[in-house]
Amino acid sequence: MSFQLRIRPADETDISSIQQVARASWHAVYDGILGPDTVETLLTEGYGGDLLEEMVDLDDIGLFVATADGDVVGYASCGMTDPAGIGDLDLYVHPDYWGEGIGSRLLDRGKTHLQSLSVRKIRDEVLVENEVGNGFYRKHFDHVDQRTERFGGKELPVNVYERSLWD
Repeated sequence: MSFQLRIRPADETDISSIQQVARASWHAVYDGILGPDTVETLLTEGYGGDLLEEMVDLDDIGLFVATADGDVVGYASCGMTDPAGIGDLDLYVHPDYWGEGIGSRLLDRGKTHLQSLSVRKIRDEVLVENEVGNGFYRKHFDHVDQRTERFGGKELPVNVYERSLWD
């Protein structure tokens, strides 16, 4: 695919596009794991317009979008989760753009933001059954643990990944 890719901070005009990317990517990844109804519930809880508006306005949370020829095709949110210098970085790319390097570019932008917050290490969890997510994280992070977490009323195994920001 040939397109002009740009990574930039999200603003309020991007909220509906972020919701569309979330809906497409979450259903592509999680419908077979959690079921479409549970996915819709989690999207409603996690991607409400008011919540995203707050995220856009908070300096400590980085919310970035990836645009291809001006259209939002991916996003990343990141922030410090532990005062000991640990942060997280969640990113999703529209399934039509998987494998185009957009996730890597969003990761790079998120790392820069997290470093500005004095985050030393990113720690993220990925459902074991999420093949797309695990493929990405195995490429960019170290697998450090596996545990069980609650998602949509179910106890499911997750892989835990970490990456130092200062090597």
